[in-house]
Amino acid sequence: MERSLAGVLFLVASIAFALGAGGWWMQRIVFTPDGTGDSAAAILKEPDIRQEINAVVTGATSPVIGRSLADLGSFLETDILSTRAGGVMMAPTMEEIHNRIIGRRDDSPVTLTGTEMIDIVRDQKAGEASTVTLPIQPIGTLKTTRMMLGWMNPISAAIGAIALLLGIFTRPERRDVLRGLGEFGLAMAASMLLFGYLLPVHMLTAIDNSTWTHAIPPLALRTLPVVLGSAAIFAAGGFALVMASTSGGKRRQWSTPMSAGRYRSGSNPGWG
Repeated sequence: MERSLAGVLFLVASIAFALGAGGWWMQRIVFTPDGTGDSAAAILKEPDIRQEINAVVTGATSPVIGRSLADLGSFLETDILSTRAGGVMMAPTMEEIHNRIIGRRDDSPVTLTGTEMIDIVRDQKAGEASTVTLPIQPIGTLKTTRMMLGWMNPISAAIGAIALLLGIFTRPERRDVLRGLGEFGLAMAASMLLFGYLLPVHMLTAIDNSTWTHAIPPLALRTLPVVLGSAAIFAAGGFALVMASTSGGKRRQWSTPMSAGRYRSGSNPGWG
C-alpha cells in the first residue's frame, strides 16, 4: 500500500514513541535502585554475588565471633543471603551496591561496619569487627547504558510528538490513522521485548560478563510476565489495525461507460 506523507510521519512517531516508552521501562526496572526487599532478594538470587558478599563478611567477622570460616559461610549462605528475610535485611546495602555498579557512586565505595554486620551474622560480638569495603566498582557498560537511556527517552518522545503533530496537520485519511495506530502497537511490542527482556537479560551480560553485571537480569526477570503479556496485546492489536487499514483502503474502481441514451434520436451537434 502506497504511503502518504501522513503515513510516513505516523510511522516515525510510532517508532519514536515506542523507543521512548521501552527505554523508560528499562530505566525504571533495572536502573532505579530502591531499598525494597524484593529488589535485594532478586539481586541475591545470583550465586556469585552471594558468594562475594559472603566471603567479605565471613572474613571480617569469623575471628571476632569465634566461628570457623566454613561454618559461618555455610550459615550465611543457607540462612541469610538466600532467604527472603535476608533480602529484606540486606536491602539498604544492596541499594548502595546497585547505585555503585550503575555509576551513581563513582567516588563512594560500599562499606559495611561492624554494627551493620551484627544483623547479617546474627551475633552481637560482630560489632567489634573492623569496617570492611566491598570490592565493587562501577561497571562501564551499565553506566553507559543508563546515561544513554537518560537522554534517549526525552529525545524520542520529542521526535514522536513533532512527527505526530505534523501528521495530523496534513489531514490524514482514515486508513493512515488506522495504520499509524497499528504500527505503534507493533513497535511497542518489539520495544517491550527489546528493553524489557533481551537487552537487560541477555545483551548486557554478553557485553560484560563480570559478577555484578549479573545483578541486572534478575531485576528485569521480575517483570517478565508483564513484558510478555503487554507485548502480546500490543502485537495483536497492532496487527489487527494494520489489516483493517489495508482492507479499508481498498477502493473498487468502477468503470463508467458513456450512456447510450443520449444518442437515441436526433443528431449530435458535435458531429459534423
